[in-house]
Amino acid sequence: MIPERLQRALEPVLDVVAPLAETFAEADRRLYLVGGVVRDLLFGRDLADRDIDLTTDARPDQIKALIADHVDAVWTLGERFGTIGAKIGEWTVETTTHRADVYVPGSRKPDVQFSTEVESDLSRRDFTVNAMALALPGLDLIDPFDGAADLAASRLRTPLEPQVSFSDDPLRMLRAARFLAGYRLAPSAALVQAVREMGDRLAIVSAERIRDELDKLMVVDDPSDGLWFLVETGLADEFLPELLEMRLEQDPIHQHKDVLAHTIAVVANTEPDRLVRLAALFHDVGKPKT
Repeated sequence: MIPERLQRALEPVLDVVAPLAETFAEADRRLYLVGGVVRDLLFGRDLADRDIDLTTDARPDQIKALIADHVDAVWTLGERFGTIGAKIGEWTVETTTHRADVYVPGSRKPDVQFSTEVESDLSRRDFTVNAMALALPGLDLIDPFDGAADLAASRLRTPLEPQVSFSDDPLRMLRAARFLAGYRLAPSAALVQAVREMGDRLAIVSAERIRDELDKLMVVDDPSDGLWFLVETGLADEFLPELLEMRLEQDPIHQHKDVLAHTIAVVANTEPDRLVRLAALFHDVGKPKT
């Protein structure tokens, strides 16, 4: 059971999911809050949006039947992956069957396999701080990989060995930059080493997915730590090699900084708007060649 002060912070979410939790319990199905809601609650961050992620041992057809009387709209675009989306008032609620995916080498698209155990589902998530769940309606914390301790210690780790996690989904290496910058986390030595060794595996990820993840990094309050992570691990060389090239050039005006340090400082001192931040990131990109 989480502390009472956290329950109070969670009340808007609980008001939405309480009827679902009761219905699932009556059907002898388990239901859990997962994802950003749990992480941000334990981090002490205000819930930023009206998106709720749930996971359950119910199969997609059962989910649809169980939520039918409690939602304003349902969509099933993700049904083959186990996800049923719904609208409840102003809230978007996605309920997904526990998954224990198997990844095919050379692809980041999993062979979707359902599971009956929440621990199996949590093990396939990107980082331990995202691999926590709150059981409904009792609010017991399910934390098999010590994500709460990692969050308290400002530590970024993967639930499984990082080589396994990043091999399964190489985009997680880029996502690590966003989480360590956005939550002021320090990556574990094993995570950093895995990124250095496996950066070229990012080649199997589409340019659109890489762009989207970079955009998310650029609008955190201060993306500096994430940008330095991309450079120092060499991951930037896979999709933005200009960053590494800037590190080798001295700014002729600001002699105390190389061009990269100057650029990252400029990014950090601009408003967290995607286009403004990208303009700041690229404003000196041609300097090494000139």
